[in-house]
Amino acid sequence: MLTLSVFLVAVVGILEAATPFLIGLVFDTLLRASATPTVTIPLVDLHLDLATSDGRVFLLLLVVVTAIKAAAEYGSTNTASYVGQAVVRDLRNDLFQKILLQPLGFFHFNATGELISRVSADVAKIETAASNTLAEFLKQGAVMIFMICAVFIIDWRLATISAILTPLVFLPTLWFGRRLHSLSHSNQRSMADMANILYEAFAGNRIVKAFTLEKSESAKFRKVTQRIFKLNLRQMMTASLSSPLMEVLGVLVIAAFLIYARAQIISQRMTAGLFVAFVIALTKLYDPVRRISGINNSFQQAFGASDRIFEILSLEAERDTGQASGAGCRDSIEFENVSFGYDTGQRTLNGISFKVQHGEVVAIVGPSGAGKTTLVNLLPRFYDVTGGKILLDGKDIRDFKLSSLRKQIAMVTQDVILFNETVFANIAYGDPLAGKDAVMEAAKTARVADFVTDYEARVGERGLMLSGGERQRISIARALLKNAPILILDEATSSLDSESEALVQQALQNLMEGRTTVVIAHRLSTVRRADRIIVLADGVIRESGTHEELVIRRGLYWKLYNLQFQDVSP
Repeated sequence: MLTLSVFLVAVVGILEAATPFLIGLVFDTLLRASATPTVTIPLVDLHLDLATSDGRVFLLLLVVVTAIKAAAEYGSTNTASYVGQAVVRDLRNDLFQKILLQPLGFFHFNATGELISRVSADVAKIETAASNTLAEFLKQGAVMIFMICAVFIIDWRLATISAILTPLVFLPTLWFGRRLHSLSHSNQRSMADMANILYEAFAGNRIVKAFTLEKSESAKFRKVTQRIFKLNLRQMMTASLSSPLMEVLGVLVIAAFLIYARAQIISQRMTAGLFVAFVIALTKLYDPVRRISGINNSFQQAFGASDRIFEILSLEAERDTGQASGAGCRDSIEFENVSFGYDTGQRTLNGISFKVQHGEVVAIVGPSGAGKTTLVNLLPRFYDVTGGKILLDGKDIRDFKLSSLRKQIAMVTQDVILFNETVFANIAYGDPLAGKDAVMEAAKTARVADFVTDYEARVGERGLMLSGGERQRISIARALLKNAPILILDEATSSLDSESEALVQQALQNLMEGRTTVVIAHRLSTVRRADRIIVLADGVIRESGTHEELVIRRGLYWKLYNLQFQDVSP
């Protein structure tokens, strides 16, 4: 399509360059405006007898050329637009996929609103440049090239003088371009800030209302929009200045040319028609030069946005070094002297070693900040260990392909994420290939059927149309449908009331049956049933044993037991 577009704009350029010649010949023959009997153009060795030439032929040829040029221009514009839109589509898809493939830590350090802005607002800037502006650039570029050829053919001396004056036109264009590039980059950063404020204010609307901070959020939003207003105004003022300035420079250049051409006509070295052809060609040459200045402005704004896009595209995706497939838990999961630290350099976990046998339920407890969630996030390789290793059936989990490893692990977390889809679609997310019967069976086992009558009803953004317990049971149904041999429960009932917890606990028992389970929990009902409890504090294992064994020891677990479950000081 791009090749076809370039061919068509070449046709437009050639015919556009031929038009002034035809107009000049019509002027000299049909209107008999020239006293000079012949036209001589040395560069192309052209000699025409104006007295015997039929002006009607040139007029008809002018009409035909104009019609062909119009058809070619229509085709080139549409093919270039197709290319531009296809590029934008692929760019947006690549950007979305690259973000999805980033490790979990990437999303901790990049605000959601910022990422949304890069996929939407930043790509929108490129969309304008890559579709409409690209088509215009190809057309005006071709016209400019062939018009330059035309003016050199008509009078090479005058064309040489115009070439010498060209820097007067292009130097301001380069300055405007650099200025707009810088302003566009700042504008896109501000747009990202605005998107982030919008996302947080809408997603956290309950907190905004609870603390009556509507005015504060509005003030924050107004501050950002004022900054965007100023940046947009500067961009518009800079872009709008380029065209008038180019026009003034262009008129000065044309005035000088006309003085020269007048002397040529008086000395009969140029016909009136050839003079008209030169003026038309010069005017037509000026037009693409002026337009390319505006096109350059548009491209510079797109380049400013593209810097932020290619910053994401240049990132390395989540490392998948493993080659083995078929991960499972037929024997055990073993943490062997595992250590981990985030990019800050401080270690969160240090020398963690324990083993979970097939079918065993192991609970991990400890004070806030002990590293419990970080520990279970290492198992599906949301993060890679910085020391030691995690073995699955005796094999390092880094040897497994990420997709193979994660297919064997189901997760139910405290912060339930449901999509703004139907109940059925949210459960089916556990296994998109599962049939309707399998989905309904999972819903029944997770006790979703207790409160759902219409599985095609939407649950709202993040499932906000449901209660906490209802959302949790849908997430359990999703995990059941996945039917993975390893289960991670991360504080799955900590935010629920007693009634909801009792219903969810029944669903969890159905889910845990026959699976190797790692539980992070504060609730006694879950912890007491665990085959083994690991007490984590300050990134190390302090105690390990059953509930009864740990209570008898009267150590850290016993203190947590009294504080959290009995509300009695130790």
